[in-house]
Amino acid sequence: AMTRTSGLVFLLLAAHIPASQTLTSTGKEFIVVFPENIAYYHPSSPENKIWITALHNDTVITISPPPAEGSYQNLKAGETKSFKMTQELGKLDFNNYLNFSISDKTINITSSKDVVVQAISIKKRSVQSALVIPADKLSMKYFLPPVPEIEGTTDQGVLVVNVTERGPFRLIIINPSKDTVKVAIKGGDEISGDIQSGKVAQIWVMNTSTFQFVEADKPVAVFFSHPCATQYDCTCGLLHAMLPPAKNCTMKFPVPPVLAEQASILLSDQHFRGYESFRSYSGVVQSAGTAILYQPSLLLTLIPEEEFGSCFVVPFIENKKNFLIIVVHKEHKDGIHVGKFPLNNTDWQELKGTDYVSTNLSTSFPNTFVWHNSSTMAVYFMGNENNTWFGNPAPVVSVTPGKEAHSVLNS
Repeated sequence: AMTRTSGLVFLLLAAHIPASQTLTSTGKEFIVVFPENIAYYHPSSPENKIWITALHNDTVITISPPPAEGSYQNLKAGETKSFKMTQELGKLDFNNYLNFSISDKTINITSSKDVVVQAISIKKRSVQSALVIPADKLSMKYFLPPVPEIEGTTDQGVLVVNVTERGPFRLIIINPSKDTVKVAIKGGDEISGDIQSGKVAQIWVMNTSTFQFVEADKPVAVFFSHPCATQYDCTCGLLHAMLPPAKNCTMKFPVPPVLAEQASILLSDQHFRGYESFRSYSGVVQSAGTAILYQPSLLLTLIPEEEFGSCFVVPFIENKKNFLIIVVHKEHKDGIHVGKFPLNNTDWQELKGTDYVSTNLSTSFPNTFVWHNSSTMAVYFMGNENNTWFGNPAPVVSVTPGKEAHSVLNS
């Protein structure tokens, strides 16, 4: 748990959030799945975890099916608790690859008050983390990113579906609603099907697929995933990223320079689906749909400047190198705090052709939060394991700068 002072700041910042605020990651109902990691037949058991952070005192959490620690928990404001889970999605049947493969291996989280939820999947050296979007903030349309070129996985020409590192990418579509949802994958050929309440569908995305977007008649969550894409030194590991909802207008996505080396950006919207080396860009990319950074071991959903926040929750994983990446306007570097402490003596990198700067910090303390007392910014939670990256956008607690927080923290 955090200090009492930190809890007060959470209460303060959470009080700024209007009930209709769609840009935060807070909610009362979530549904989680853990993708197949490495391979369903791998002898190691998954070390899957869910983190839940409460924003208010007397927050009652229920998890179904229950973790070993028990289903019913009572959390204080600012307290983060992790839960070990054993569920993992299984293999896909290639003989049935044009149809949805349906599973009931979902985890439902309900809360009496707003919380934020993050998940991490670990199997041996294969690690990925994900932000979990609340059920009431999901969408009905998502643009599919192009399949990245991965030597040893997607460049072979012929897929070998019973060897996971040579198999295709997959879409994971979750139905959190109480009713059956009708889902269609469109663009070129079309595949459609039903997903029952609380269940999850998987389907292959072939390297040559022309699919452009997923459309559903009720809100769903959509992930782009590969259980064991080739990495460095003949290893392979999980790639997994949440797709952002389709946008009504083009947005700008600043790209942190620390991740740009060897990176390409997967872009997809109504007008364009493709990827280019990061070096051909300035420090910002534009899309009205999906913008995902890819480098070996990492798929990272980028945060558009229109969805910057002022307060973020950042988890901590023991026995891993933990990092924060912050992107902010160059005139608003002052005012950023990590926990109780102002961010000082920081090396900043400019994002070429923009007014943004970025920094990355290693963290060595349990779950905390990052906030700005007068502006907004983007924050990513990142980890490094054996020179491979994993990470996700940090959950947004508030989009309204909490000027009052400064006096509370320093009282």
